[in-house]
Amino acid sequence: MTLPAENVAPQLTRNRRLIIVIGVIIPLLITLAAAFVMALWIPELPSPVASHWGTSGPDGYSTAGSVIALPLLFTLVFAALAAFASWRGGPHGGMLWAHKILIATSMFLAISISVTAAGSLAVQRGLENAENAPGIGGIALAAFAIALVMAFFAWLILPAAEQITSTPVAAKPIEGAVTQRVYFSTSTRVGPGVVVVVAVALVALGAALAVQAVTNPAELLLPAVIGLFIIALAISTLSWRVTIDQRGLRVRSALGVPRTTIAPEHIDSVAVVDVNPIGEFGGYGWRWAPDGRSGIVLSKGEAIEVTRMNGKRFIVTMHDAQRAAEALATVAKK
Repeated sequence: MTLPAENVAPQLTRNRRLIIVIGVIIPLLITLAAAFVMALWIPELPSPVASHWGTSGPDGYSTAGSVIALPLLFTLVFAALAAFASWRGGPHGGMLWAHKILIATSMFLAISISVTAAGSLAVQRGLENAENAPGIGGIALAAFAIALVMAFFAWLILPAAEQITSTPVAAKPIEGAVTQRVYFSTSTRVGPGVVVVVAVALVALGAALAVQAVTNPAELLLPAVIGLFIIALAISTLSWRVTIDQRGLRVRSALGVPRTTIAPEHIDSVAVVDVNPIGEFGGYGWRWAPDGRSGIVLSKGEAIEVTRMNGKRFIVTMHDAQRAAEALATVAKK
């Protein structure tokens, strides 16, 4: 439902207040309160403290200061990203479902990380050696449960998500192209704003790996491999090559993988549709929407929508989507 213009600004203002209070202020207050309590325990803690537990007990150690600082760092970074991504609201001033997930997640992370960190130090109070620290599996599970409940309440407090619907416009085959070979190729990539967000996230990941390297270098291999894989995957999916020819639609990332191909005989229809990445898909990249659609969503605006014979729909955002859709409709018709 489209709101009258005079109602959009007040609703946007109310939503922004909720974003700041629930997504930023409360998570930071929780983390600061936990940090204050943990700081009071420093004289009672061993040096260094246990900061990582394996199946047989503590297997990683660091300073108490780093254990206290990490929840603050992660909460601050994620809360800032959540507020930045949610600030503009939906097309009619409402809050999108992706915004609600971000804000609720900010609450969840603040509580789960802070409670786990505080619990890990609480069990070490009075110990001479951190190697004697008991396990914290129960504390971690309790922190997860508490955080999940509070995140659920945060979700309920937030207003209902604004519904965004777009109407596909069927593409017609190119006239006179029945006996000709059709070829279309272009690149589609994310905008500079998304690049900045990805860069910040990758810097945070790098900082986490650096902390792991200092606090527990023996356990760095697996996180480093996973981190490098995530970095490579993130960079490769910032730009995609789209090709349409007699083989159908082919879309591949900058590194060649991931990729997808839809053959002409598998295409039921082709249309042009206007896409809102956050409102419909919850973000950018190779995405899946709640209504079952999937695709390469890198920008707001026009996209081609390919409906397969099995009813599944695949989206690719791009410039000149109309021409691409007409080319693919022509190939599918042959």
